[in-house]
Amino acid sequence: MKRYLLLITLALSLCPFCLAGNSGQDNIRRINQLVSEYSSHPDFNVVRLGRLGLAAVKVVIRHDLDEDSLALLNAIKDIKQITIADYEDCPADVRDRFASRLSKLLDKDMLLMEAKDSGEKMEIYGEPSERGDELTDLILNVPGSGALICIRGRLKMKDVARIMD
Repeated sequence: MKRYLLLITLALSLCPFCLAGNSGQDNIRRINQLVSEYSSHPDFNVVRLGRLGLAAVKVVIRHDLDEDSLALLNAIKDIKQITIADYEDCPADVRDRFASRLSKLLDKDMLLMEAKDSGEKMEIYGEPSERGDELTDLILNVPGSGALICIRGRLKMKDVARIMD
């Protein structure tokens, strides 16, 4: 995972000309609706952390105030919601339908990077700021493993880099 975060940092440092907009928020909203629709299927597991859940996580992190915890706390301070969907154990037809619909919702213009490791593909979507120092609405999709992570909010690239060190 650190390798993927390092690649994100590198990719963003090379594209400061990218423009931010509202399409990321719309994508996250539509993806969350899709996840909600499929969450009733057996073996489709969803974890959502809203503002209250993230506040609880921040309290736990503050309890252990070492250097790594402070870096993590700074990185997640502008995060509003995290949604994690695991559909790896779903029947093949459910996985395929979800992956197909998800693929249609993902804005290819927001694709930051596509990485392959051991034959498995990971797609990383988001909107870098004009200066390239922040990332808004990060989406990590690993279709082969049936995993999706949506992070709504802003991440400062210096904080992400500090966590990776």
